[in-house]
Amino acid sequence: MAKYSHDSHITTVEGVKDFFHHIVYDLGINFHPDDDFSGYIDLNTGARVMDDQQATLYNRLMEESFVTCDDEDMVYEMACELMKDRLQIE
Repeated sequence: MAKYSHDSHITTVEGVKDFFHHIVYDLGINFHPDDDFSGYIDLNTGARVMDDQQATLYNRLMEESFVTCDDEDMVYEMACELMKDRLQIE
């Protein structure tokens, strides 16, 4: 999970895509852009995927993603496409 730190910021659309790819593929989270990262749990263990500090960071980066895209539909479309690809949905 060390790819992003408190010094990280999302400032480009490409950065948003990279961030979403990291969430889906590196962390294995089936996410929705509106969800708080503190609510995601590992289905095998029942434990939270992120502690409070990590969730706060990822929530901020998600907010920056919305600001960077300046079009919430774009954010949802990018997330949806990644999730469809990951889950192999056509």
